[in-house]
Amino acid sequence: MRMYGYTSDELQSFYRVLDRLVTEVADRELQITVYDMIHRLFEAADKGVRDPERLRQAVLRGWVAPEALSENLEPHHWRAA
Repeated sequence: MRMYGYTSDELQSFYRVLDRLVTEVADRELQITVYDMIHRLFEAADKGVRDPERLRQAVLRGWVAPEALSENLEPHHWRAA
């Protein structure tokens, strides 16, 4: 996992994704650390993923039921109902 070589805009986008994920993880009471979230996000980014929803899915894969990771969700609807 590399954490360098990204543009300022990409890093700001990653931060926004992580910021929302921290809230979502807390709301859902998932047992995933911020370190693990960062690691998974940058692993996906290293593979070229830049879409915020796909980054979210990469981080949550294995922690949330697959049907909850619908690609049709808009980023501002991430909170659990």
